Amino acid sequence: MLVWDAVIDVSNVCWSPLLPPHGRRAPVWRRLELVMNAWRELHGGARFELVADDSLARTLDDARGLRRLIGTGELVTRPLADALILELARDRGLHVITRDHYVDHRGDHPWIETAPERFHRWRADGAGVRFEPLGITPSSRQTVSAAREGKDLRRSRLDPRNPLHRRILGTRWTCRNVLCPEAAHWQDQLLVWPRLNRAGDAVCPTCEEPLLGLGPRDPLYEMVVEDRASGGEILRFPLEVGCPVVVGRGSRLKGVNLGVEGTAHPEAVRQVSRRHLLLRMDVDGTNRRLAVTDLGARNGTRVERWDGTALGPPKAVAADRELFLGFKDRLLLGDAVTLRLSGRHYVTHSGMTESYVSSSTNSQSAPTLVRDSEAAE
Repeated sequence: MLVWDAVIDVSNVCWSPLLPPHGRRAPVWRRLELVMNAWRELHGGARFELVADDSLARTLDDARGLRRLIGTGELVTRPLADALILELARDRGLHVITRDHYVDHRGDHPWIETAPERFHRWRADGAGVRFEPLGITPSSRQTVSAAREGKDLRRSRLDPRNPLHRRILGTRWTCRNVLCPEAAHWQDQLLVWPRLNRAGDAVCPTCEEPLLGLGPRDPLYEMVVEDRASGGEILRFPLEVGCPVVVGRGSRLKGVNLGVEGTAHPEAVRQVSRRHLLLRMDVDGTNRRLAVTDLGARNGTRVERWDGTALGPPKAVAADRELFLGFKDRLLLGDAVTLRLSGRHYVTHSGMTESYVSSSTNSQSAPTLVRDSEAAE
């Protein structure tokens, strides 16, 4: 490969209103030729990998050129092109011609932030098409997860403002199975996300018995628990405003138990105390504060503060003293487990007006989105 060989985000190029015909917000095939010619004028015999979304052919002004390149093998399509673009760039050392910052892919492709010089965007004026650095900057895990949420919802044709998609997540639930540990919380409510059974009803994630709806929740935020060494996800749970939650390990814990049977990364979880810390989210008008109190955990708790570009060095959290965290800070439990706020928004809106949900929601009103599978956040 030549030093200036590149992979081109073809859909991104063809849809760009910054290329002639300027301002036209529809895909134009000629835009790809303009970009390719301008790059070759700068970098001689550079070769290209061309990747497009499958949907481009259905909206392009002239799909014959697209089909011709597909037929010769010069262009490949995927339902969603981003993953292949980044894989080709990573594996072959290619430059990337795009205006997409791929924030939602930062977890799977951390090299993006270590090689910002390989990402280029275009501009067009009277002098023709010019290139400049795309401007890749570090993104927090919360920013990555928020970006992934937005794309996932759009691709699934889901609207987070639609009450039908938010009803189960916006409801306070209780498990009526007296033998289930989820039924023993002092708040008398489920402290983890419910699941849906095949009939579309909300069930307990531990015993799979039907849940009883207690009415709408106050504003929600989501906590993410991960293995520090690998970044692998252990658990997610909701944190309701004004509802303190104890996090720890053990079946008798009246809180969020990280050590349930079959949990991921059990070695890391064993470093967490049985009653490790207390979390509380307060909202006063537009001010939101996440408060944490170490409950005398044997292996301690440390905090990593977000400095605007990265997490700073971990600092010890004093036991039995309340500490307030920023939304991009991260906690270390026993130096083995991390705990942070998710960047997703579809369960965090305040002032929810969704109606009360009974213990049996039929399949017509049940949402198709209940919990996410965001592995990289």
